[in-house]
Amino acid sequence: MAEEKKFGIPDYVIFVLTLVISAGIGLFYAWRDKRRQSTENFLLGGRQMSIFPVTLSLMASFLSAVLVLGVPTEIYYHGTMYWVISFSNILTFPVAVHAFLPVFHRLEISSAYEYLEVRFSKTIRTMGCIVFQVQMLLYMAVVLYAPALALNQVMGFSMLLSILVIGLVCTFYTAIGGLKAVMWTDAFQMIIVFIGLLALVIKATVEVGGFNHVWETAKQAGKLQADNFNTSPFERHTFWTLVVGGFVTSMTIYGSNQAMIQRYLSMRSCRSAQAALYWNLPASLIFTTLLVYVGLVLFARYGTNDPVGCIIQRRDQMIPWLVMDVLGDYAGFPGLMVACIFSASLSTVSSGVNALALTFMTDVLRPLHHFFTKSTINERRATLYSKLIALIFGFLTIGMAFLSEKMGPLILQIALSIFGMVGGPLLSLFVMAMFIPCVNSWGAGAGLICSLVFTFWLAISAIVHRPSPLPPICRNDVTSALNSTSIANLFSTSSSVLQSSTMTESTLSLESGGTWNEIYNISYLWYSSIAVIVGVTVAIIVSLITGGTRRKPVDRRLLSPLYLYLSSFAVFQQFSERQDQLLEKREAVGNGVVSLRQTVDVNTNGNVL
Repeated sequence: MAEEKKFGIPDYVIFVLTLVISAGIGLFYAWRDKRRQSTENFLLGGRQMSIFPVTLSLMASFLSAVLVLGVPTEIYYHGTMYWVISFSNILTFPVAVHAFLPVFHRLEISSAYEYLEVRFSKTIRTMGCIVFQVQMLLYMAVVLYAPALALNQVMGFSMLLSILVIGLVCTFYTAIGGLKAVMWTDAFQMIIVFIGLLALVIKATVEVGGFNHVWETAKQAGKLQADNFNTSPFERHTFWTLVVGGFVTSMTIYGSNQAMIQRYLSMRSCRSAQAALYWNLPASLIFTTLLVYVGLVLFARYGTNDPVGCIIQRRDQMIPWLVMDVLGDYAGFPGLMVACIFSASLSTVSSGVNALALTFMTDVLRPLHHFFTKSTINERRATLYSKLIALIFGFLTIGMAFLSEKMGPLILQIALSIFGMVGGPLLSLFVMAMFIPCVNSWGAGAGLICSLVFTFWLAISAIVHRPSPLPPICRNDVTSALNSTSIANLFSTSSSVLQSSTMTESTLSLESGGTWNEIYNISYLWYSSIAVIVGVTVAIIVSLITGGTRRKPVDRRLLSPLYLYLSSFAVFQQFSERQDQLLEKREAVGNGVVSLRQTVDVNTNGNVL
């Protein structure tokens, strides 16, 4: 029996240092800014953040623990088709940079939903704020649960203790340090994530036999895929689903999510914010490729000897299992990878908590206070309220994290489904506001509600009508292959394996039996696109019925620069066409005059002759 692999002292040191440094950054900014108490300083970094922390913070928010745990597992089971989603970012970042970001920056607002009030009404602002808060609470619960799962498996922590440790540390430095603490801890955590992934890729590749072995194993098994051009929306991952559906899903993050918009607004100029966002394009490609390769390493290590059902209970535990199985003998590596997963989660949750605090303070508490007292909250008290609100949302996220285990089997799909179900309708609201001047507040409200109802019905019905998956079968040959190491006793395996951990491609498609059954099969990546289409369509119809914006024309500053450019180009085209038509008429008239003169001359000459 091989020597038991445990989480050693070096691993605990690295892990604890990550906690201490993250908390220390929060304490530092709380002490440094104690004399500059203002909500703008606490929630927006005084609008003086530099490009370095903003860029890394945007990267950290993108690279959550959901991706670190979910993408390699996706590749292990379904091949590299998911990598194609990288192409969607080539569309996402330019659109976010040039079509959305300038609108928020030129208005000098604090909350993205302030824009909705200026464009529509206070009611729409409140509705948008509530939808965002629901979206972030659901997503952060999943993100907080993901590393808790990893810690539970590799360190033997109880799930309760894991969630509490992560949630409390994150809530602590967010509540006392504000956005500056969040962004600088994001920068630190991003470095940890990159080092951890790079170490895992290099060491695991060497341990499984080198890059050529990893590549050939995947090639022989047919895992190297990027050519599925099926246009059916009912197939889970195709080129069009990943590029088009992935683009719209990504826009729910970079175009309408307050956690991202808050980072844009924390910088002095629009140009700096655009540069920070553009730097995320190569970073997203690099990190997605790294995670896809980790999935190939997983397959090179285990092949068809699936450890799920034999050693571990859920597919989302495969990365921590790989770390301890392959790298457990190397002191410090397990601790580094746990710190990597932990840091990826901390950055996302802290960003969400800070964004929730800002929106609740700006869009809910201030308007309510003014409505009841006819006065404004002074800055000192507002800053205190913001910290208390951050604490409350942090504790609420911790509570909801315990429910995330019931939300579905694959963390990656759950998270993206949430952005489709809730983020899609919210994106439709901003699309209406920036690109369709005829939409009024009645249309916007109706479109948002109909979009939410439709996507929730679609997503929940897909879960309800999904057939129950069969439990995984643990074959004797698989067990013998996996039991070559005694690491199994680190995992609290149970005789009854969770059924929800066995979702495969077949569980995402139902037997054909009618239109309604088939629509439940639609890929989760299309939820956002459907939400935008439904929301915008309903908004236009209702707006036309209620008179549009004829009585209250839309200020051009509230419209997207992309829309203004296209509309000005269209006007120029119309002007050019009119000019061409006038020239043609003049030429026709001129030709007619010449013809008439020739006729007159002929007649005259004839008469003379």
